[in-house]
Amino acid sequence: MPNRDSMVKPDFLTDDEWAYLKDQTSSVGRIRSDGKADVEAYLANPEGRAEGKGPSGLPTLLLTTVGRKSGQKRTVALVFLQNGDELVIVASLAGYDHNPAWYVNLQAHPDCEVQLDAKKLRATSRDATDAERKALWPRLIALLPLWDLFQKQTDRAFPIVILTPTGAA
Repeated sequence: MPNRDSMVKPDFLTDDEWAYLKDQTSSVGRIRSDGKADVEAYLANPEGRAEGKGPSGLPTLLLTTVGRKSGQKRTVALVFLQNGDELVIVASLAGYDHNPAWYVNLQAHPDCEVQLDAKKLRATSRDATDAERKALWPRLIALLPLWDLFQKQTDRAFPIVILTPTGAA
């Protein structure tokens, strides 16, 4: 999204929180840079992250995909929703008009690795069905209301991805 200034502050954020959010999402480059720092912090101190005991207070996992062009492993930290045995993630990229690289990588290579705290798992990924999207979206925005705000910033429907663990990594 070229003009982040057009975003409207939601009532649930203070002016300071809003200023911080706009700064943190001011560019895709900023998001990627902060994302690398998030992965390093997770790896340095993983305990409790999957239960929301990390700095964000939200349940967070590490997702490792295979780069669609490079063939190299790429890891990102993502907020997730536990849905039975499955893990649900959202390809929001803070409302920018294109999908995040991790999502495009999963489209090319659906097999991935997930880290929950120190536990590493293999998993397969798939997009949620329309019925799953309808059922999951209210739960997802209850977990992270910013997803609803960001979805309103773009015409791109955020992919909702279901990760199904297949065994230890």
